[in-house]
Amino acid sequence: MAYSIARNNFDLIRLIAALQVAVLHVLYYLTPQWGNAPPFQFLSWFPGVPIFFFISGFLISRSYEKTADTVEYARNRALRIFPALHVCVLLNLVMVWATGYFSDVQASFLDILLLYLGKTTILQFYNPEFMRQFGDGVLNGSLWTICVELQFYVLTPFLYKLLLQGRRLSPNVVLITCIAVSIICNRLLYSLQPEFHESNLWKLARVSFLPWIYMFLTGALVQRNFQTISKLIRPNLFVPCMLAYSAYAWLLYRNGFAFNNSISPLLFFPLAAVTLVAAYSGPDIARRLLKGHDFSYGIYVYHIPFMNMFLYYGLQGKISYVASVIVVTIVTAIASWFLIERPSLRHKRRATHPINDPVQVSSEMDVRSTSDAPK
Repeated sequence: MAYSIARNNFDLIRLIAALQVAVLHVLYYLTPQWGNAPPFQFLSWFPGVPIFFFISGFLISRSYEKTADTVEYARNRALRIFPALHVCVLLNLVMVWATGYFSDVQASFLDILLLYLGKTTILQFYNPEFMRQFGDGVLNGSLWTICVELQFYVLTPFLYKLLLQGRRLSPNVVLITCIAVSIICNRLLYSLQPEFHESNLWKLARVSFLPWIYMFLTGALVQRNFQTISKLIRPNLFVPCMLAYSAYAWLLYRNGFAFNNSISPLLFFPLAAVTLVAAYSGPDIARRLLKGHDFSYGIYVYHIPFMNMFLYYGLQGKISYVASVIVVTIVTAIASWFLIERPSLRHKRRATHPINDPVQVSSEMDVRSTSDAPK
């Protein structure tokens, strides 16, 4: 069966992944006693951040191939990330200010301004000491992945120069080599975590691209070889794949494997395979359900600010608090999409001179897909 690369469910998968991150974060901090409940244990076997990075590699690589102008590429990426990010951080700071916390810790205007600038540029991991007593101790801990994602965006043009100009090795060999190097960095990072997790060098390494780019490059590798890989996808394959993956994940769980952002490559690659199968199983499901709307980014960036407000006021221990945070987050994400994100995306420019890559020229370049606005 032939699949169109542009007809997929990535928007829906991103939404589910964002909800996975939000639910487990809020659950862990507000009602940790529910953490071992079977439904939430099962949910933890599908970590959202690795799924985001895989999908991002798939979509960003395809987007760059359709964009000859690097300035246009950068502009499109900035329009997707920064307008909603600035509003989210500003609203977050206003929420904290309204509690009187900044006055209590004697944070100056300059302190708050530096925090705003850090969270809205490329220093999302920056968190001053005066924030340690508010909520979970970080203004918005989920934003560290935006710093990593921005590094992926910056590296993509350089990666394509390497792929398209270096003819001694095939692009696939280059990608696989880079993936292998990144996996080594990832495993080294987490092997050193018990001893060095408090050191600034370890923390900086964690928010660098090195331990994570193998997930992004795996998506790029799949995208560039989509016509070959898609031949392995069969109708009605999703349910058997989910059952096989769940059994495999349960086995790894029973053997002490971590099911969070630090997942082993032994788990990531099967997870990526399930994600790909889900994306092209009934590929019009996302379009029918979401009608082109994408609330995943808003859910991802807003859930922790609301969670921290509940923590600050001591609203913990009840599952109703978790539900309240998730509902408020979803409502805010919908408002963010209609008021900020979608109007910003209307200023994106479509590619007019796609990269001419003789190694991989896809015949499936349908520009109608909403998934061509990757996160």
